[in-house]
Amino acid sequence: MIWQSFITALEMLRMHKLRAFLTMLGVIIGVMAVTIIVMVSSGFQYYLSNEFKKIGSDTIMVVYDRWGGSTEKNASIDSLKMEDADFLRNRVSSIDVVVPMVQAGGQKIVFGDQSIDNAKVNATDENYGVLNGVKLSSGRGLSAVDIATRANVAVIGPEIRERLFPTGKVLGQLISLNGIALEVIGVAERADFLGDSNAKDILMPISTAQDKWLGSKSLYLITTRPKPGIKVDRAMDDVWAAMMMRSGNKRIYRVDSNESILKVFGNVFGVAGAVLSAIAALSLLVGGIGIMNIMLVSVTERTKEIGLRKSVGAKRGAILVQFMVEAGMLSLIGGLIGMGIAFLLGQLVTAGTAAAKWPSEGGLPTQFPIAAALMSALFSALIGIVFGLYPAISASKLDPIVALRRE
Repeated sequence: MIWQSFITALEMLRMHKLRAFLTMLGVIIGVMAVTIIVMVSSGFQYYLSNEFKKIGSDTIMVVYDRWGGSTEKNASIDSLKMEDADFLRNRVSSIDVVVPMVQAGGQKIVFGDQSIDNAKVNATDENYGVLNGVKLSSGRGLSAVDIATRANVAVIGPEIRERLFPTGKVLGQLISLNGIALEVIGVAERADFLGDSNAKDILMPISTAQDKWLGSKSLYLITTRPKPGIKVDRAMDDVWAAMMMRSGNKRIYRVDSNESILKVFGNVFGVAGAVLSAIAALSLLVGGIGIMNIMLVSVTERTKEIGLRKSVGAKRGAILVQFMVEAGMLSLIGGLIGMGIAFLLGQLVTAGTAAAKWPSEGGLPTQFPIAAALMSALFSALIGIVFGLYPAISASKLDPIVALRRE
């Protein structure tokens, strides 16, 4: 009986193609919207995950909370210092390398009659490249000897290399930073992160910057990471405990990690995707109402057919199943069409963002969420059955004699 109901439902769809398509339109739009939203949300989460992998998702950052909401202050502490980095290095056994850093943006770099504005200087130590995965196209990175001797050396970004040394030799040349001569010892490969890059970055020894340029022992931040086999949360707790000890239990520092920041981004995209999907799913309800409407019309049109079938022995259950199957088929086919359109739109989004190189060189990956799409299609079929239940019951209750007499 169910198989015959499927055959009958397909025949009715074939006979009324335009009406069936218009009826399915709400379901098509609903399933398509839900699937697209899940694809884009998952694509952004995948993109962020890959971006944070470049710099290490386990990186832990310590900053002085100058503008924090806490009223707790320590009069003897007004910033991070090198002593804080040494304190962490000596007291916290769960962390690996500890990297102090001072940043200064908007710097002018000069070589001969060539110059570049808005360069960003990162004054740090020999472990910066290890922690941040800096790769070199030529030369070497900063060494412990450079830090200890306050050497006037620098590693430059690829754009600085192209603009200051378009054709000539790079390594060994002297560039000028606010009157300080720095010998170029290496050139970093380009690395992008969330739309930013190291193209105009300069790495120099932190001891050189503090003693010969800035004249201050303050740090911008301290970065570190857990030792192999130790979870980020445990290492963060150990770092926080050490900094609280350092400040006399004053909450003047903030400890965070790339992993926790990534989780926040993931939660934001997840919640936003869920809310937008719920809103888009409302069109499924609209589609369900349309299906109920068209099934009521169908019952009215086929009253004589129902009366004839019941007069030759068709039971009430058979009529009920037939109309419920027809309603479910309308929704299911609409859901499958919506899935197909969403898949094609996802491919267009991937191709378009790849051509525009946004938000990265490979564009935005939009993998087709098979599980979410199937759930949407099945949900649409369920809606069709639910909204088709009332017309099906109405059809099954028709008196065969009255039905045969109706014009």
